[in-house]
Amino acid sequence: MNEKAYKVFPLKRITAGIYDFFLLLGVWFAVGSIALWLNGGETLNPWLGLSLVILSSWGFFAYFWLKGNKTLGMAVWNIEIYSLNGEKITIKQISIRFLVNILILFLAGLPLIQIYFSQKGLAINDTLSKTALKII
Repeated sequence: MNEKAYKVFPLKRITAGIYDFFLLLGVWFAVGSIALWLNGGETLNPWLGLSLVILSSWGFFAYFWLKGNKTLGMAVWNIEIYSLNGEKITIKQISIRFLVNILILFLAGLPLIQIYFSQKGLAINDTLSKTALKII
């Protein structure tokens, strides 16, 4: 296996993430609308609203990563996620990757620089979740 063919550099990861962000906006709008409808039109507690956003985001990524190994944004850029041990990706790996991706977002993407220093082209979220991305 050619390891260089599996390196997905930060710019490609970020652009796929931007696509997914716009899709997530629709998910958040739908979840928020349903929550408001169920609550009689009253605004929810901000912490409950944030929890709904985080849970719906995790659900979005978990669904797409489990079903097809890629989100819609990843599909546009021909990126696929896989488990480093060669088995099917697990909920635990998805959860770790999701939480680390949130941390990376708050650190302005700086942890993605590790890709340039890693022999296998892995970022911190790849290493911690034991998953990686590849170009298909």
